[in-house]
Amino acid sequence: MGKRLWALAFLGLFASAHQPFWNPGSPSPEAPYPVARPEVAQALLGRLEPGGWAFFRLEVPEGFPLRASLFVGGGCPEGFRPVLWLLGPGLGGEAPLPLPPGWGGLRREAAAWTPYRGHGLEARRGPRLEARLGQGAYLLGVEAGEEGGYFLLSLDGREVPGGSPEGFAAIPRFNRCR
Repeated sequence: MGKRLWALAFLGLFASAHQPFWNPGSPSPEAPYPVARPEVAQALLGRLEPGGWAFFRLEVPEGFPLRASLFVGGGCPEGFRPVLWLLGPGLGGEAPLPLPPGWGGLRREAAAWTPYRGHGLEARRGPRLEARLGQGAYLLGVEAGEEGGYFLLSLDGREVPGGSPEGFAAIPRFNRCR
């Protein structure tokens, strides 16, 4: 009985939080993880090896307000400080890889990662990205750097209950970075 009550309490922490989803791997911009409803608040969890990437594809309407934050698991090595990228049409700027004509990139990294505890997470918060996007498809990229570990890409939006069983199951692994 105690385990069931703990599980219900744990899941209750997420009732008014971002929908958690597990990304089993999306290391290529040609095969990104699809973000089905970018207007809904989501916590996209994954694991990166050193030097690895995770890509996420958003299809948005004109004037879409993108607000994204990157977190790493509290148990991850201090050297795991991934970089957050926004890649898409009309962005200009640098690009970490070849892009279609007219595409550019915005790079965000954090000078300092701050401790974060809330909604069942034990983490460090890193870079934040805010942009108003034109209509079309965009990619968010998470670049691991020299260390690997668990990350969480938080997309702000309307709070709607949901998520996937794999997303909920990934939260304890994220917190421990194992």
